[in-house]
Amino acid sequence: MKRESLIMITFIALAAMACSLFAPVPAEQPQPGVATIVAATLQSMPTNPLPSAEPPTRIPPTAPAGTPLTYQNVSFVIPAGLASGADGEVVPEATEANSDPWSVGPAYIRFTLKGYSISINDSLKPEVRIYPAQELAAANSWADGSLKRLQAVLASPAAALSNDNLPTVPYLGAAAQQYAAQAKLVPFKNGNGVRMLSQYAQFPGPIIKNNSFYHYEGLTQDGKYFVTVLLPVILPIKSSTENPSADGITYPSDLSDTTALNAYFSGMTSLLDSAKPETFQPTIPLMDALVQSITVIAK
Repeated sequence: MKRESLIMITFIALAAMACSLFAPVPAEQPQPGVATIVAATLQSMPTNPLPSAEPPTRIPPTAPAGTPLTYQNVSFVIPAGLASGADGEVVPEATEANSDPWSVGPAYIRFTLKGYSISINDSLKPEVRIYPAQELAAANSWADGSLKRLQAVLASPAAALSNDNLPTVPYLGAAAQQYAAQAKLVPFKNGNGVRMLSQYAQFPGPIIKNNSFYHYEGLTQDGKYFVTVLLPVILPIKSSTENPSADGITYPSDLSDTTALNAYFSGMTSLLDSAKPETFQPTIPLMDALVQSITVIAK
């Protein structure tokens, strides 16, 4: 019996060795080449879509801290430090029979700011006006021209902004816009427009530190309302009526010399463009904040 068991164990061991000797060897796996590695790497990388031809989604500006105001279908915030409040009113329709030509137009909403941070010129009132755009353009040729300029600027946002192509304050039609500095497109809650610093006059007078204003011309997205903002500002320059060339840019004594006049206005514009927005009084960011908070609801 022991002999038979020994034979059986020997047979099983030999069979196991035979199985291991004749078992199929797995085929050698090919090593990946450079192309395979690159393809695998590219496939694992996140794909970034090409920039869309569509303009980016417009993000409405956030409201600043300050005094919120609402009157009829218009609301905005007066930033802290700019003014203490405002009075809103509906200004009646003006016709050629009861007003000057540049004030002709439909009824509109006007806000007059109270407790404004500076006082420089009684003729320059800090105001926000909201006009029905098409009615104003139909009634007032100055406003029509300004609205068309504004529409052209908004249609070509990458174009350079200059006094030659910028809109003007529609109700100052009798005076010329002498310069336009710090010009920039600035959106409001439901529209877009352009702001600048300007001085208006009926003759080519010198640019002095306390006779300019920030003004904004805008249009709601639906095209129904024309927004204008006019805020007096003190410029960070030395020029005055007594010394108009105090900043090193010569104001010509001969006003018929158009070449010298153009050089003067160009030089002063460049000087103001190079000034930091925070050096104006009020600061440009503070005035921009009021504009950006405006909302006009269509009636």
